[in-house]
Amino acid sequence: MARRRAGREMDQQAQAYDAQQQQSQNQIDALQRQLEQQKQQPQPQQEDLTEKLKKYADLKKQGLLTDEEFQKLKTDLLSKL
Repeated sequence: MARRRAGREMDQQAQAYDAQQQQSQNQIDALQRQLEQQKQQPQPQQEDLTEKLKKYADLKKQGLLTDEEFQKLKTDLLSKL
């Protein structure tokens, strides 16, 4: 009788362990799928630096930016590379 009870307890522990292992594996699989989806999603595109420089040059030509302002903006933009 004690052996049966000990056997049942061992079976229950084994089942609990298997369930925990399965849950852990499911979490790992979900995280791997999430990482794959993130890799496949296009990264937000930054505005092309040349386009920004052209905008700054246009503003300078229109007289809305001084030479100093244009040079500062250009330097700031290029420092981000």
